[in-house]
Order: sequence, then structure tokens, then C-alpha cells
Amino acid sequence: MNKIALMLLCVVALAACTATPPDLEPLPGSLTYGETASSRKTRAAPGTMIQNRFLHKGTMVFETYEVQPDHTYKLVRRSVANSWPPGD
Repeated sequence: MNKIALMLLCVVALAACTATPPDLEPLPGSLTYGETASSRKTRAAPGTMIQNRFLHKGTMVFETYEVQPDHTYKLVRRSVANSWPPGD
């Protein structure tokens, strides 16, 4: 019985490792919020990382975009500060 439980645990752990995270959805203030993919283009080289920061519901949001081969932005990373302004 213990071998079956251990095997099941290993299968679940491996499945979690290979799962891809869901795509990040733009927030109000994001560079791509409310736009279609083709409406915002840049002259930056594909692979260039672009930073954006903005306030969203009282918290500071930091986003990183990667320029795609068609020169559109793809949101690849987001982090949120605990509160804004600092010290609150």
C-alpha cells in the first residue's frame, strides 16, 4: 500500500513540474491592457525586455514585457509591492 501511495505522489509531483503557468492577463495600467495584439508595435528588436510600473488599486505593480518577432509585446513577468507609498 505504501508503494502505491509513494508512486502516486511521484506522479503528481512530476505533473506539477511539467505544467506551464497560465498567461498573465493585463491589468488596467498594463501596456497591453484593452488592446489587440496588433495595435501596439515597437521598433525594438525582438527579444528586448521592456519594463513598466504603475499603481493598481493602491499597490505598485512592476511588469516585464518581451518584444516578439512581430514587434508586439508579451507580458512575461509581474511583481506587486506590498503597499504604496512605502511605509503605509
